[in-house]
Amino acid sequence: MSRRRRKAARSLSWRGARRTGGPLRAALSPAAAAALAPTALAALWAAASAVGGLGARGEAAWFAGGAAAVALLDLAGLRLRPLYVFAHELTHAIAVWAGGGKVYSFVVRGDSGRVDLSHAGPFVALAPYWVPLYAVFLAGAYRLLLWYGAPPHSREAFLAVMGGALAFHLCHTARSLFETHQSDLDEAGPALSLALIALLNAAVLLAALKCLFPERVGLGAAAHSVWSVTEGFWGGGWRLLRDAAGGAR
Repeated sequence: MSRRRRKAARSLSWRGARRTGGPLRAALSPAAAAALAPTALAALWAAASAVGGLGARGEAAWFAGGAAAVALLDLAGLRLRPLYVFAHELTHAIAVWAGGGKVYSFVVRGDSGRVDLSHAGPFVALAPYWVPLYAVFLAGAYRLLLWYGAPPHSREAFLAVMGGALAFHLCHTARSLFETHQSDLDEAGPALSLALIALLNAAVLLAALKCLFPERVGLGAAAHSVWSVTEGFWGGGWRLLRDAAGGAR
């Protein structure tokens, strides 16, 4: 029985499963990352544009205020790291449960934690980096509140805490990825993992904004923008190769 341990807040171990792919995956992962990179960058730009398009007027001011407050606290060093660690490890556990696996142990102590799982893979390893767990919980709680009758100004409060929850996820994810080596990324390869994390976070943020501000965020326009960039990049590259091949003849 194989068992793997990882350190600190990013620890993820599993029993009875071995990493597959070996040299083939090591060779394919950078190529897949390069193929996905233009789309991921375009998606990040589309998400940032959607956030910027909201401005700070009307209801969007509550959302922007909550996000800004959490971002400022993060910059000031008040990061509530234990809350992030708990969500990180819990997301690993939920991801393996969703795939029919088992969680043998779940340990969180301060700013470190570990989960021991029956199996793992890219989905389980990367889930905490693109699933804003607290935002998902808050959305569910708000829907229940609406069901039972929401008090006055509940939407404004919800927008503020949702902005804060999304900013909390993005700030901690970025800090985790760029300040320390994350062995979770080894499951799909570091380069491909980063491309997937960027693309998925952009998609999640766009979907969240669409749900929060349906009349002010257009997913169709964002998808068209991402497709145009992707098609332009690879179409342009193909035309350059074709022209170069034709000139060589």
